[in-house]
Order: sequence, then structure tokens, then C-alpha cells
Amino acid sequence: MLREAEEFSLMLELLKLLAENEKITLHIVEEELGLTREEYEALISVLKKYFMLREEKDSIVFYRGDNLKAVHPWGWNYVYKVVAGSTMIMARRCPPWSITVTEYQVYGRGRHGKTWIGGLGGLWVTYKMGLHAHSAQFLPIAVPVLLSRILRDQFKINALIKWPNDIVVNDKKLAGILVEAESSGPDMVGYVGLGININNDPPLETAISLKEITGSLVPRNRLFSKLTGWVSRIEKLAERPELLRLEYLEKLSTLGRKVKVVTKDSEIVGTASSISELGELIVETSSGSVKVSSSEALKIIHLD
Repeated sequence: MLREAEEFSLMLELLKLLAENEKITLHIVEEELGLTREEYEALISVLKKYFMLREEKDSIVFYRGDNLKAVHPWGWNYVYKVVAGSTMIMARRCPPWSITVTEYQVYGRGRHGKTWIGGLGGLWVTYKMGLHAHSAQFLPIAVPVLLSRILRDQFKINALIKWPNDIVVNDKKLAGILVEAESSGPDMVGYVGLGININNDPPLETAISLKEITGSLVPRNRLFSKLTGWVSRIEKLAERPELLRLEYLEKLSTLGRKVKVVTKDSEIVGTASSISELGELIVETSSGSVKVSSSEALKIIHLD
């Protein structure tokens, strides 16, 4: 296990060299990392499973459209790390209108502190933005709507929303979204953390990646740039909340299905019939209607 961990550390160092230089040679790798040709080629063969690399004469080139280090989003403070504990924690120390992104996230988390495993090849990112309080309240529905739009337009896939804001394809999780907010004077600071399975290999059978859906590696920066552009205009979207809510409902795969909602104190089984104005899931049970908020729901399971 120790040797595997050491080899993985070397692979991250090699990825860092590629991200910073976009093109590396064996001579550079020998000088910087002390690897032989055989060791270098073995590590590159693994990285090629998750990143768009190509051989060019005596060099390995990192395709710019897949290199997150090469992104320069206008108007944002951009922080890129090859490895990080959590992009959400990184964002806490950044000013508003910052993006924190990493290639490998060790302590990623989802709702209610659940672990999010962020392997190589995915997109693990947090947006931190200053917002009016009115706009901040729509983040939990606006962000999944935006991501499902982008996935439909770019990849022609039917990406739906599993309540409250997971993105699923064929009932398998493609992306998770964590939204948090805090007051800042009269306004709010919003945090939007996203974990998107792009070219990584999700460790769970209930998850899926774009690589698996499309059958090939996907250039991450195209999706990332489009997502960033939409997030930059999030307040514009919030000006028409009813249209946003309608689109959210149209894309919600949970409605009309038999579900089990696990809370701290109980399990609620019934048919998901609607969403309240506050975003609560309304479940029709044998004893009547029950409303459950996303803060109460530890887990939701589709039973059909």
C-alpha cells in the first residue's frame, strides 16, 4: 500500500508538470522527478486514462482544452491546485467572485457532510460569489437547471435532476451540487460546490461519467467555461424565478415516483407529488401529505 501511495504521489507531480508546461519531455521528467523512461511511460499510460494527452515526437502534450490550469475566466479570481483537501474549504479564504478547482480532491463533501470521492479526470470546483439575498435563495434550483441545460446542449444527453439537486442520467449520478450561503452585510455570499464525473471512473455502481456515456475522453474546459459563463449571470436568471422553477420541475426525475426519504428521525415512503414554494418535496403517504426540506432529508431513494 505504501508503494502504491508513493507512486500515486509521483503521478500527481507528473500531472503538475504537465499542467504547468503543457508539454514535457523525458529529459525534463528525469531532471524534475528523477524517473527512468520505463517509470515515466508507466505513469503516463495511467494518466492517459483520465486526461487528454498525446505524444508528439519525444514529448507528451496536455491538450489545452482539457488542462484546467490553462483556464482564465474573465472577472474571476482563479485558484487551481493539482491536489486539495476540499475546494469548498479553499474558497472560504478567497474573496467573493473566486473559483477554486482541483484535479484530485481528498476530503470532498456533499450534503450533510457526506464524502464525495473526487478522483482524477473529474471536475471538482467551488464558485464563491457575492449576491443579493433574493438571488441567493434561488441557487439550489438555478445551478442544477443550468448544468442540465449545458449537458443537453453540448452532449445531447437527457440529464435530469434528482431532488434536491443531483444530476442523473438513466438514474445514475453524474454530478453532485452543494450550495451554502452566509450573510455579508445587507447581501449574501454564496458558495456553489460541484463534483462532475467527466473522465474519472466513479467508484460506485450508482454513478456514471461522461466518458462512460460518450465512449471517449471529454475536453473538460468546454463544459467548465460554459458553466462559469452561466454562473457569472446567475442574478439575471433569478429575475424570472417562476420560469426557473418551471424548468426545474420539468427536469425533476423524482416527481411521480415512489420514494423513500430518510431523515434523522424517520423514513417517509410514498409518491413524490410536487415541490412547495420553499423547495420542499411533497410526498403522498398512506397517512397523508408530508413535506420534507432538503436540510431534513439525509437520503432519498427512488423505489421504482
